[in-house]
Amino acid sequence: MDNDDPGAGQFRIPAGYAALQLAAALRTSGDHPDPQVRERAAVKAGQWQQVMGGMFAGSVDVGSRTPLAGTPAWVTLDVVKGGFATGDFKAGGPLQDHELATLAAAGMAPAPDARGWLNARLLTDDGLASLYALLDSGCYDIEVPEEGALLVVAWLTRHGKAAQARELLTIIMPWFERLRFYPQPAEQPRRFGETVFVRPVSAVAGALQQRRQQANPRIKAQREAVRVRLPLYDRAVQLFLETVDGDAPFIDIDADGNWRDAATGKFRSAGGWPCRHYRNDWHARGEMLVREWDDSAGAREPAGSAAELLGYLRVCVTGKATLSGRDVGRIRLILARYASKRGLPGSARLAALRSAQAAQVNGMPHHLLAGILAERLRACPQDGGIEDLAPFSHPASAAEMAGMEEEADTPMPAPLLAWLQACRIDTVAALVERGTIGSAEGLAIVLPQLSAAINGASVQDPSLKQLYGALYHAFRRRRSLLLLDLASQVKLDELPWVAAIDAERQHGLAPRILARRTLEELSRLALTSFPQSVVPNTLIRELGSLADSAGVELLLGEELAADIFMGRFAIKFDKAAFDATAMLGETLYSRYYGIDAAQRDYLHELAAQRIGADAAPDRKALILLCQQRAGVRCGLGKVTDNAMIIEQQQILTTHNLASLVVSLDLDTTLRPHYAAMARHCFEWICRDQRPRRAEWHADLRAIKNAAYAWRQMVFFLSMAPAPATATFIAWAHAHLAPQSPRVRNRLAPAMAGLELAAAGHSLDDPASLAGGARRLLAYAHRPHWMSVLQG
Repeated sequence: MDNDDPGAGQFRIPAGYAALQLAAALRTSGDHPDPQVRERAAVKAGQWQQVMGGMFAGSVDVGSRTPLAGTPAWVTLDVVKGGFATGDFKAGGPLQDHELATLAAAGMAPAPDARGWLNARLLTDDGLASLYALLDSGCYDIEVPEEGALLVVAWLTRHGKAAQARELLTIIMPWFERLRFYPQPAEQPRRFGETVFVRPVSAVAGALQQRRQQANPRIKAQREAVRVRLPLYDRAVQLFLETVDGDAPFIDIDADGNWRDAATGKFRSAGGWPCRHYRNDWHARGEMLVREWDDSAGAREPAGSAAELLGYLRVCVTGKATLSGRDVGRIRLILARYASKRGLPGSARLAALRSAQAAQVNGMPHHLLAGILAERLRACPQDGGIEDLAPFSHPASAAEMAGMEEEADTPMPAPLLAWLQACRIDTVAALVERGTIGSAEGLAIVLPQLSAAINGASVQDPSLKQLYGALYHAFRRRRSLLLLDLASQVKLDELPWVAAIDAERQHGLAPRILARRTLEELSRLALTSFPQSVVPNTLIRELGSLADSAGVELLLGEELAADIFMGRFAIKFDKAAFDATAMLGETLYSRYYGIDAAQRDYLHELAAQRIGADAAPDRKALILLCQQRAGVRCGLGKVTDNAMIIEQQQILTTHNLASLVVSLDLDTTLRPHYAAMARHCFEWICRDQRPRRAEWHADLRAIKNAAYAWRQMVFFLSMAPAPATATFIAWAHAHLAPQSPRVRNRLAPAMAGLELAAAGHSLDDPASLAGGARRLLAYAHRPHWMSVLQG
């Protein structure tokens, strides 16, 4: 780029991303076989249409922390994937059920200004009394932070802080007609403590109910076949056997087990011939059997021996046509194959077969049991979790199965009971160990529950403690906006009602100690449980919030979007890069990624500039170093170049690993685990590289994931005691040996590079490249060498 400042000038987010998302949603809404998926996709399509309409009309300023003109930053916006605001408000929109119920109780119709009345009524004496009652009971739920504002007004009023209450009302009253400032009623108070749950009861019950509506047609068909059509088939065979002249037909199977004649390829049928004589009641019994077949789904059954034989029976009993010799021969063959395969009707062999088939289908279908389990959950408070799952695990009772024509005391199958784990209340560590939390992203989902308790611990008044925790938890659910120019997301204390009660928090030692302990435990858990994963942006935000509560300077850097990269890094990346390279020094990590002494000195000087009282930090120094290392220049629209530069920043900063280890003093705790964490990374990479991705984009994503996991692996090896590297390399070769040729070919260059770095050599020497050693990076201009080495 010729411009000295890559981020200079005003940059508008292009509409291409939104257009792609809209196209995908429209395609899914029209083509997907699942009607519920189509319905959700249609909603998403409507949201993306709003996004694009706002972008083209200029009513939505994408990239600003206040993208809607005249709307303050504290208003919770409706935000879709990628951080795009639709123009709607999360606390606005159509009246909800509890609002409609309140209006109905007051004898009012849902008029356009109904929300204004619903807000204003709570400022009357009766309204404040109802808010006081909610504060005392805690039986409310706050889904969007705005829903707690009038509860804060009530608390301030109740505690003699009328001036602060009036000041808050001055800010929010202009929005009374558009936003809900009151909470939703709840059956029990939401508690925040040291235990968490992944999904609320309502979500698990909804998923089970959806499973109830998705009966497996194959299972249903199998049950009907075994219980209805097979017995009819057996009776039809018996009827035709009564007409046989001589022995019952059978297949003359030779000594080698062949059913067909080698010369002709025809079945070797033997025995008597059917349709030779009929008993007096034969036709009456045949007519009854045909009617029963028609009343079942048999008439719609695809072609098969049973349907074919019943077709011949229909001809015999109606008398509208006569059987040809060919037809009789076909009936004989069906009877012969039936007898040889299953045994004759009334035989022990056939009885055993039918008994085994009945046992297979006698179990109650899972979709019906899912509905019963969902109903059990409906009796619980819907917005929380469950501490004890035992009461939900007992067999289905006769009352629960009324009208289902199934046997009582059917046990709940383990696959369905596993669904309950999602709403089980337990410690984070236990949920991770059990696999209920299976990723770093999943860890981020539950952390607001812990953080709410920690932040609430600084409040003494019980009702305010509960309210503060609910506000915090709701705030953490706000989706982040897409921001430009290094702008920061809205913080909790920017909400006027939170700022109004912030003075009531006691920022003492005890809450900070609790936050610090939780921060350390969760960071250790994330690194040891999911060592192959970089700390995702969602988890970075939660850990950052805990660090603020603990009074810890934790420099965590988000993964930046290459398509809107402005060519600048925030100052925290400078310090993180210096701290990381200073900590690692001349280690395996530095040698593998080519971080030499000159670059470490450069970063040291950059840190000294920032620390010096008279020196202004060079905001372009880190970006220049990353450009030099990547061999490219950043610029708008140069997505691959930007991604390569961002990856170099991640390498220099270790993408938060060094910050977590140093700032939280985790090295002593993690040292016994570093080698195992590195092995976990390598095993994960091998598993993830096994599938052959048909789409090029999926393959690039797999390469990126491998490169990130490899970087984590090299960091852990560098932090492990010195002998661990040689032991790891020997183990890795042994682990790689039985892998598929594809996996071995893809990872061999990276392994060669790791061995060179472990021996003290540079991967940038021409001899290293000539020998096939490669540095595993996520991005490249040419076709990535991993995509070339398919195997």
